[in-house]
Amino acid sequence: MALASKGADYDIYGNEALLSVSKGRAYGLELLYRNTDLFGFNVILSYTLVRSEFTNYFGKYVASAWDNRNLLYLTLGRKFRHSWEIGMKWRFVGERPILPYDENKSGIVAAWNVQGRGYPDYSRFNTLRLRSFNQLDVRVDKSFYFKKWSLMLYVDVQNVLGSKADQPDILVNTQPDGSVVKYIDDKGVERYKLRYISNYAGTILPSVGIMVEL
Repeated sequence: MALASKGADYDIYGNEALLSVSKGRAYGLELLYRNTDLFGFNVILSYTLVRSEFTNYFGKYVASAWDNRNLLYLTLGRKFRHSWEIGMKWRFVGERPILPYDENKSGIVAAWNVQGRGYPDYSRFNTLRLRSFNQLDVRVDKSFYFKKWSLMLYVDVQNVLGSKADQPDILVNTQPDGSVVKYIDDKGVERYKLRYISNYAGTILPSVGIMVEL
């Protein structure tokens, strides 16, 4: 796998041999629309089409960690009388590629016990994708102006719709009741009975703030 495809850990290296043998390519398109007075709203709308790939061990191009394909962002803001202001931000993120587990290797008791978790299947690197995700954030501001200072109060609610973002499922060797099940396969290899736990992220996050300017 390419070093640049390690996602958030792309800049962490040193414990593995690196070879300059892979090729990468990226291309895309970005469209941006902005209007400072669309029915009284300040509007910014952007769409990004992105493809990011690199060649694997066999010289075949596969998706990198950044290959979301479609990104869409919309921000709206409007000022009202008496120093009220309302803003919102909505974003859509396309299907992110993920690395599947090697279930055959991971299920072997001796292999699992070495690191206590599943092994990635690099032969199928980024062949699976998470579902697309969207999130809406809303904020309301109220300002008060005095002779020598000003006060601003705001209420901000992130992920108003409570959208849940897919995360890679977690592979475990325990059953729902906490038990561990072992068995011998037809080749005489001792194995764990594995299962996946669905993994999601995303919650409604409200906050209240006070800003003072002198």
